[in-house]
Amino acid sequence: MIQSTIHSMRVDEKLFDGNLLNRHVTSSPKVSVVIPAYNEEHNIGQAVKAIFSQHRNGVDIEVIVVDDGSTDDTVEKARSAGAKVLELNKDGGQGKPGAVRNKGARISTGDPIIFLDADCVVDEGWLQAILDGHANGATIVGGALALPPGFEVMARCDYYCSVYVTHPERKAGDVPHHPPANLSVRRAAFLSTVGFTETAPFEYTNEERAWQAELHRMGHRIYFAPKAIAYHYSRPGFPNLMRRNYRWGYTAIECKHTTGMARMAWLYRYPVLLIVISPLLAIAHTLYILTCWIRAGRFEPLFMLPVILVSRLAYTMGMSIGGLQWLRYGSAGERPPPRWS
Repeated sequence: MIQSTIHSMRVDEKLFDGNLLNRHVTSSPKVSVVIPAYNEEHNIGQAVKAIFSQHRNGVDIEVIVVDDGSTDDTVEKARSAGAKVLELNKDGGQGKPGAVRNKGARISTGDPIIFLDADCVVDEGWLQAILDGHANGATIVGGALALPPGFEVMARCDYYCSVYVTHPERKAGDVPHHPPANLSVRRAAFLSTVGFTETAPFEYTNEERAWQAELHRMGHRIYFAPKAIAYHYSRPGFPNLMRRNYRWGYTAIECKHTTGMARMAWLYRYPVLLIVISPLLAIAHTLYILTCWIRAGRFEPLFMLPVILVSRLAYTMGMSIGGLQWLRYGSAGERPPPRWS
């Protein structure tokens, strides 16, 4: 069903001016912000209001919250803040973030389309930085994720484990990949691709790499804009930290091997080798994370070394199990889902 939807979007997009991608973005009358949400009543109102506060002369802002079967007051809070709300899975059955983002993009009307997670609250100047990145020729612009003030220890550790290459202290410039939590793309370019992956086991992780690979092969740039800041209010707690890292690892080998969209992409040409040396990779990855933060002038992660190492072990365990399942069953086979989810 979704594949036919994406196909219909491609056909409709051909009606657009062929020079759409070359237009100066700031002349666009509207930008669309698509937010997938599930039980985010505590964050969604603040997130939507922060987006609407991004005043930009001559540019309207459209916020679309795609609710994925929430059982709390997410829908009401989003509407009260001024967002359009598309409700899915009203029976309470949670769906797939990739499909949710695709459906939000389908009903959006702006250019660019900005994908933002529901637990992200944008900072002043966020929209301007994104539009500047597009105006300088980048088809895809990724923003930075910042650590919210007052976060408890485990939530801060989660932040250090996950955004060591997408934080505001990183240098601006072209990158091989950017995650979907704070990500903008020109409308015609995105709608010319397959969109976010919706098939297992990519329901929750690495669902953006396929369409980014398509655009990258066509010569489109992915640009990191550190001034496009969103504060990331991820769910705290040690179990959540371990669960997320395991799930990210479970799909890592397959998606990075097949798309090539990764830093040190050459490593993923050898999936068996990665599985064999995964314990060593956990240590190497821990050291790399600490190095990234020390270069940024942040030393708190040094005191979190044991937890960061355990999170990398969870990641590499997921990577090994997911890699073995992929090698055994293949992408189209009856592949079991990640058990730690």
